[in-house]
Amino acid sequence: MVNKTKDNVSLDKERYKKQKPMKEVLINCEKIRSRKVLHDYLESELSLPDYYGRNLDALHDILATHNQTDPVSFRMINREKQSTRMVQMYAAMIDMLRELHKVNPNITLIEE
Repeated sequence: MVNKTKDNVSLDKERYKKQKPMKEVLINCEKIRSRKVLHDYLESELSLPDYYGRNLDALHDILATHNQTDPVSFRMINREKQSTRMVQMYAAMIDMLRELHKVNPNITLIEE
């Protein structure tokens, strides 16, 4: 049995306060209608490095090695209104994020 002293409880509270809140990347499939716009948006939202290859493989590689203590949630909305030319791209992105979650549980996907 672990006995928490007043000091340990205070330390736990301080550690909790210092945790970074989950970053949420909102992907509005109705408004993001091209690969270029999607990658521009992801680059901006995630502060991706200069060497980001602007494709799903490159995104996967960066997120797989992403600091595992910084949670990131991808929320995809309005998929029913997505551009027909983006159907395959979004489906591949969803598959990639689901697989990535197995490697890095702090990367999550929320579909609406």
